[in-house]
Amino acid sequence: MHFHAFHILLLGMSLVREYSSSQCTCEEKANTCTFIPCGIPGSNGLPGRDGKEGPKGEKGELGLRGTQGLPGKAGPSGPKGEKGSVGERGPTGLSGGQELNHLKIQVRELQVQLKALQATVSKAQKVLLFPNGMTVGEKIFKTEGSEGNFETSKAACSQAGGLLASPRNSAENSAIQQIAARHKKMPFLGINDIQTEGTFKHLNGEALGYSNWASNEPNNSEGIEDCVEIHSSGKWNDKSCAEKRLIICEY
Repeated sequence: MHFHAFHILLLGMSLVREYSSSQCTCEEKANTCTFIPCGIPGSNGLPGRDGKEGPKGEKGELGLRGTQGLPGKAGPSGPKGEKGSVGERGPTGLSGGQELNHLKIQVRELQVQLKALQATVSKAQKVLLFPNGMTVGEKIFKTEGSEGNFETSKAACSQAGGLLASPRNSAENSAIQQIAARHKKMPFLGINDIQTEGTFKHLNGEALGYSNWASNEPNNSEGIEDCVEIHSSGKWNDKSCAEKRLIICEY
């Protein structure tokens, strides 16, 4: 038993010597061995050489655009520019006298044009009004051919935007006479003495400045003739306001 144990001990020592002789020692082969199985930790080795730079990476995707920043402060004013060249001289203006004469010529031309326009309008009015109307100055006398008593006649003209025809001069009286003659009817005039017997006035209360009474008129026959009619001769006659007569209005 003791002999067997001793034999095993010798065999183990022999194996250790063989292994040690085949390995590098820490002192002798530190620079050539890739593995140093020393029991004591080794010191840090020299740093290795820098590696080569790797290949350049691919270009990345374009990032999202950022929000616009606040505007910067205004920069200083630039230098004043050079003075421009003088423009071309304008045409010579008219003198005071020449300008006045020029204006007079323009006024005369406008007056001629206005007269021509008025003549055209007057002719057009006559065409439109015939046979139911006539113009005298700025007045237009017109009928639709209907009839009515004095109150009905006043209301009809008022609704049409006019007044019952009431002549202020012979020209207006003649125009009313001609319209009545075309229709072969006598019209009422816008004249009466309803308010004061014997004192005839226009509808607006104005006293008569023109009249064309027939002989012995007005006579207030039977005491009921407060209105005025015009005969085909152009003469006036007082008549009962209840009678129906041609309605002629003035505008």
